Amino acid sequence: MFDNFQICPYTGLRSFTEEESIYFKGREENIEKAIEQLQSNKFLMVTGASGDGKSSLVYAGIIPNARAGFLRSKYTNWVVADFRPERTPFKNLCKSLSEQLEIENTDTVESELKHGFSALIDLYKNSPRHLDTDSAEWREADDNGKAVLKRKSANLMILVDQFEEFFTNPENYNHGAPSRESNLVLNVLLETSRIALEEDLPIYIVFTMRSDFIGQCSAFRGLPEYIGFSQFFVPRLNRTQR
Repeated sequence: MFDNFQICPYTGLRSFTEEESIYFKGREENIEKAIEQLQSNKFLMVTGASGDGKSSLVYAGIIPNARAGFLRSKYTNWVVADFRPERTPFKNLCKSLSEQLEIENTDTVESELKHGFSALIDLYKNSPRHLDTDSAEWREADDNGKAVLKRKSANLMILVDQFEEFFTNPENYNHGAPSRESNLVLNVLLETSRIALEEDLPIYIVFTMRSDFIGQCSAFRGLPEYIGFSQFFVPRLNRTQR
C-alpha cells in the first residue's frame, strides 16, 4: 500500500530541522562559508531577510555538517544548546545548557551564570563534556574508564535562534533599553565566545537574526563589534540554487 508513497521535501513556511537536512539543497556554498567563519571566530551572527532561511541554514546545514566533521574541532561529538529568547531568555538559556551539559538542576546553572560573565566556561569545563587529561579522574582511570570519558566529551555549540525576540518582547527590551536579564545573557555569551577564541576551547556561539534589527543591536554593549567581526548574511537563492 506504500508503493506510491512519496516524501515532500518542502517544509512550507517553517524551518528545516536537522533530521530534514537530507532535503536541504542549494545552500552548499553558503554552508561552507558560514562554517569557515564559525571555525575561525567561534562566533557567528547569521542575518538575512525574513523567510530567507537563516534557521534552516543552521539547523539543516551548519549543525549536521559539524557533526559530520566538516567543522573541525577538538572532539568528534557535538552537543547543541539551542533556544529562542521568547520572554525569558535567561531561563531558556539555562534550561538548554543544563540538558546538554548533563547538569541535573537548572537552578544550579542559573546561580552559576549570575556569578560572572565567564561562568559558562567554568560550567563547561566542569561538565562531562570537557575532557581534562590533567585531572586525577583521567590519570587514575583504566582503559575502559578513559573510553567512557572520551565518549562523553563533546564540542559545545550554543544557538540563539531568532535573536530579534530580544527586541520584539517588552520583557526583554523596553523604551530603547534591554532588560537586566537580556544584558546578562548577551554578556555571558559574548564573554564565552571571547574566552573560547583566546583559549582555543571547542565552544561556538551562533545567533540567527532578521537583518532589519541590526540597528537595535547597538543597545547591547560589544554586540555591534562582534557582528562586524563575524557576520554571515544569507543571500536569496538564485535560479540554479532553486
